[in-house]
Amino acid sequence: MQNNFTAKIISLQEAYSVSHRLALDIMKSSVSFDIVIAVARGGMFPARLMCDFLNIGQLASMQIKHYQSGAEILKHTEIIDPITVDISGKKVLIVDDVNDTGETLIEAVNHVQSLKPALLKTAVLHEKKNTVFEADFSIERLDEWKWLVYEWAAAEDILNFLKNDGMLQQNIETIRDHLDKKYDLFIEHRLLHDILQMEQNYTFRTTS
Repeated sequence: MQNNFTAKIISLQEAYSVSHRLALDIMKSSVSFDIVIAVARGGMFPARLMCDFLNIGQLASMQIKHYQSGAEILKHTEIIDPITVDISGKKVLIVDDVNDTGETLIEAVNHVQSLKPALLKTAVLHEKKNTVFEADFSIERLDEWKWLVYEWAAAEDILNFLKNDGMLQQNIETIRDHLDKKYDLFIEHRLLHDILQMEQNYTFRTTS
């Protein structure tokens, strides 16, 4: 985990809006695609929206491990679930939520290229300036590094923050204050309440 980093919640509504803007940019490029490949798990939501907005009938995925939950980075990026459909000769759009270091996209592009597509492009909702590999399409570029907590992964990230900080047993208002002060992270009471209800399941899952 990076030291002294800040975080930001990306709500489902905001992710939907950014995905729509991303689809409009892709439409303006006049490039069409046969299949969308989601980079699981973060890219699943925006990838499905790309299929809907761009009228693309085929959706597949691959899973690449680069970060643990709670911004814990791994030493190596690896594909743990490769593409299982035939994409040779097809026009492929790879979709992920955020392009952070660029290592995930590099791994994804290399894997897809090995399967001999006719065309390959990449698209992300958010891109950070420190990336070593820029996506072909992106909507929001972050010049200041923040850990983006997408609402579809909020329980995983927030509970890891609290576990690492020894805050899981505190009351909800103390936790909200801690997240605000340490991570500059504002989180609605309702969302935090829902997340904390998942604590028992989360603890069991990560220690089994």
